[in-house]
Amino acid sequence: MRSATPREVAQWDELVIANPDGGNILQSRAWGEFKRSHGWHPEYLVHETGGSQIAVLGLRRRTPLLGDLLYLPKGPGVADAAQLGAVAAALRTHRSWFAVKLEPELPAGSVTQSLLRNLGLRRARHDIQITRATIIVHLRSDDDALLASFKPKTRYNIRLAARHGVTVETVPASDANIDVLYSLMAATRDRAGFTLRPRSYFQQYWQLQEAAGQGQLFFAGLDGTVLAGAFITFLGRKGWYKDGGSRPERGEVMAPYALQWEVMRFLRTRGVERYDLVAVPPRDQLSEDHPLYGLYRFKSGFESDITEFCGTLELVIDPRRYAIWEQVVERLEHQWAYRVRHDLLY
Repeated sequence: MRSATPREVAQWDELVIANPDGGNILQSRAWGEFKRSHGWHPEYLVHETGGSQIAVLGLRRRTPLLGDLLYLPKGPGVADAAQLGAVAAALRTHRSWFAVKLEPELPAGSVTQSLLRNLGLRRARHDIQITRATIIVHLRSDDDALLASFKPKTRYNIRLAARHGVTVETVPASDANIDVLYSLMAATRDRAGFTLRPRSYFQQYWQLQEAAGQGQLFFAGLDGTVLAGAFITFLGRKGWYKDGGSRPERGEVMAPYALQWEVMRFLRTRGVERYDLVAVPPRDQLSEDHPLYGLYRFKSGFESDITEFCGTLELVIDPRRYAIWEQVVERLEHQWAYRVRHDLLY
């Protein structure tokens, strides 16, 4: 494991796309630079083994007296447990951080407790990202094939939206358009009860990823009124439904269905093959009582299969310092972020 050269940092996203997992938007340079202004210093690392390499974005946070914690958002970009073990071993000796939090997108069933023990890893008490369970739509070669892969009710709702005259457009991430999408997200938050970061957080990274050619804002509307919106990210052959919201008014025109249909068509023209709808309940928690069940009901119309990843893992290098972080400092940092900055820690 070594630090990336200036030339490699300049070509960082190409290296990430070449990773065994095909890359993830949270391993991109735009994401690393965005998190720099939120208390995390990006570390651009390269792991070389067997004539190949894996680009690893780590976010480093320094804590007085404890030292550095490293967090790999949706990384490392490995394809199997052997690659994960090799990266973890290299991280253990590369720097003086007291612990590393990892989020490889490996299938949940492939990462057993015995495997983790053999690799010197353990499961975190809490996942950082809410995307351990998700739905991934495989974008087919043409509209007819893609539509045919949806459930009949979803196909019907897409056509119904068209008959009502719902239109979908791509729009720039201007201050005015950000206001509109954030208000839609706030309306959705009020109905669903989830935590919403400050507007400034979304504005900064939406505009950064738009400028990097990795993000696009969409609106779906009728008669001049925006009814649903989404910010979509994409990198290589993958796309993500990053943020979105809708208004309850005019629900009968099915604007969210039209929105997602046009998003998928947009992504396909850019070579995207896998569209991650992000965040649904795990299979063993599919219940109407689950806070994400409403999202599952909508998203499962496009693809019924739930994909579950292994979630957040931990590489504890200094148990004493990590125990202080986990039991005291992390809780205080969470409280400070939430109560003072109205934000989240990670």
